[in-house]
Amino acid sequence: MQQLSFPFSNKCYFSICEGNRSYAPVEAEEAVTAAEIYQSLNYRSQHQFRKPMVLHFPGVDQQSAVWFGYSFDVEVILVDATGTISKTFVMPKRREGDALFVQFFIDCAYAVLVPVGFCRKWNIRERQHAVKLTSFAFLQKQKIG
Repeated sequence: MQQLSFPFSNKCYFSICEGNRSYAPVEAEEAVTAAEIYQSLNYRSQHQFRKPMVLHFPGVDQQSAVWFGYSFDVEVILVDATGTISKTFVMPKRREGDALFVQFFIDCAYAVLVPVGFCRKWNIRERQHAVKLTSFAFLQKQKIG
């Protein structure tokens, strides 16, 4: 697959929610095409990872491939179709000699890639917090498709 230029052209906003409380919206870069989702943060340095990235999967019933070959550690927040945070984990950076690692996601509406420590800073807990997403690019794609 050919390397895409970055940052990707789409942006969105997300808020972490707990019950009726919602934190201020965070601007994020958005990956909406299969090629953008697959490449995500590859070919970037940690310095170039300036804002979170939302990988907007095409549907919870479809597999989406993400290549995890990042040169720095990244925290991943998986969000289900209801907007609930289903899982958080740290994806360690790729080390010299590591095999290619591609993860296939299903049953997720999207993943949010954030700097390590984001979940601790905001006290994010699986199944107790939700993510509210405002995505103009994804809505536009749904109208066309």
